[in-house]
Amino acid sequence: MSDSISISTPDSRGSAMYTPRTPRMRQRQRFDLSMWIEEDEIDGLEGLVAQTWNIYAVSALFGIKQDDVHFKLYSKKLREEIASTLSREDVTYDAKFSIMEDITSKPNSEDPVIKIEVIAKIHGHENGVEKSIYKGVLLSWSLTRTSLNIQNSIRLPLLLCRGTRSCMDAVHTIIGRMFDCLIVTLPANEDDLCWLVPIIITATNEDKPIIFGEVQMEYTVPELPITDIIKVKYHSSDLKEILSAIVGDRNDRVNVFLDYEHMEMFHKVLHEQMLMAGDLQLGLCTLRRINLPGITIMENRMKVTNVEIMNNILLYFSDKALDIFHTVHIDI
Repeated sequence: MSDSISISTPDSRGSAMYTPRTPRMRQRQRFDLSMWIEEDEIDGLEGLVAQTWNIYAVSALFGIKQDDVHFKLYSKKLREEIASTLSREDVTYDAKFSIMEDITSKPNSEDPVIKIEVIAKIHGHENGVEKSIYKGVLLSWSLTRTSLNIQNSIRLPLLLCRGTRSCMDAVHTIIGRMFDCLIVTLPANEDDLCWLVPIIITATNEDKPIIFGEVQMEYTVPELPITDIIKVKYHSSDLKEILSAIVGDRNDRVNVFLDYEHMEMFHKVLHEQMLMAGDLQLGLCTLRRINLPGITIMENRMKVTNVEIMNNILLYFSDKALDIFHTVHIDI
């Protein structure tokens, strides 16, 4: 079963705010829509767009030094461990740690962006064939810098990576041992997708919407196979009109803050419209994937082709990663 319905509708940087922490993850209460960087201020994110990334959260890294000598030692260690883990007679491996110098515009300029790459060289062919089997980027993309009270450690809570599944698993295990850290998948659950839709459609550049065109949301149905999905299609201008009516306009722009109540009402309106237009109870289904022009997000995988939107999504997921591992401060 795969239903598809399309309907139309009738007529300063800041930090995300949360409710007080409980033993479970806090529920996001607000997102500052003014947090995106102006286009002429974004420099270096071009290297992250138009690629499919797997998203992970990372705990504090211990004992990591950011100089060429230590990076060469880390590269040697990773290469040796990968060769031992993924041993093949006709393949040799190379690994490299480096600072991504091209990403010069960051929310906090003191936070490094560390790139990790693993190359496999397949022998038996003329001059050998080299293939990148892992590329990872460790970064912090939060507007609020929170100092870490643990000596000899660094906080880079977000990891974007791509490569073969076996190599990703091996690299993350090795990195965990090398720097005494945990690396866990960071999926976009239904609540995250509900936030990201209005965050993305609201983004503007020179007072023009960055995203314009068809927005597709995919829902799964309880007790049915995950392959049985409902696809609902809207136009981005219709969605922004609904959101503007809920939040309120300021100079033809949605209010700078998107609160939880706004997001919840936004999706409630969409569900009510779908119930009237298609007799579908989307409120009983689960949103699992969103497709917008140049953007696809599902589980812990995303592909984004626009640097401004990439900036917003990094802000969102970096905040979520911080909430998983970095909200408890321990003085040592």
